[in-house]
Amino acid sequence: MGDDAIFYLEGSSVVPTINAQGPWDAGAQHGGAVAGLLARAVEQAPTPVPMRVARLTVDMLRRVPVKPLVVSAETLRTGKRIQTVRAELHDGDLLVASAVAMSVRAGAGIDLSPYRQPDVLLPPPPGSTNRPLVSGPRSAAPEGFAQVVEFERVAGSPRKGSPSKTWVRLLVPLVWGEETSPLVRLMTLADFTSGLGAFIPFDQFVSINPDLTIHVLRYPTSDRICVDAETWADADGIGQSRARLFDEAGLCALSNASVFIEARSNY
Repeated sequence: MGDDAIFYLEGSSVVPTINAQGPWDAGAQHGGAVAGLLARAVEQAPTPVPMRVARLTVDMLRRVPVKPLVVSAETLRTGKRIQTVRAELHDGDLLVASAVAMSVRAGAGIDLSPYRQPDVLLPPPPGSTNRPLVSGPRSAAPEGFAQVVEFERVAGSPRKGSPSKTWVRLLVPLVWGEETSPLVRLMTLADFTSGLGAFIPFDQFVSINPDLTIHVLRYPTSDRICVDAETWADADGIGQSRARLFDEAGLCALSNASVFIEARSNY
């Protein structure tokens, strides 16, 4: 099977390619691949009126293997203003990841122009730093998901903590033969919230985010997403990451993730 997508559909199963592989375990999927797959399932749930996702939370319940899986979605609560959908990812009978999304009615047409909203410091646009875009294949990056993402750091340096502003772009479709939707692209790339804001050495520590939440101001209109990320951690190995997510038009979402940190020698 080719590697020109992250997943293929095969009957009722979703089949991962090497592009789904994460950096910590060759047999486990990257969180971005999992988050995108669950966002896709959520988005396919019908709504009674035009709606869009306002909040989506993914829980990585256990190691998600690089093997055929089954994804499903169930509407928990529906109405004309708010709908809640739960998506699940199963390895046989084992639930490995889940997501809950809240969608809100769209199209109210409110004119907010007379009212002041908080000022947002925009990141430097892509191509503004004269740094070459970094994309796969790259010998310095682990095999798998990171090889199909293009990175351009416009503020800060890798593994130096804040400031960390990086434009990222998915180079292949999430699912072969499908156009990746703005929501799916946003959720897939938002998983870099913890990694791009990290400050600990990659070769000495494992840093995993077992969850990811995005609050969506609007769906992105550009392929590139800027992750303006920060990470904090305590000596007990528990951390938090947060990011402002921008498209080329401005702020489009906020993301938060819990972080589990451990020395590589103990992992």
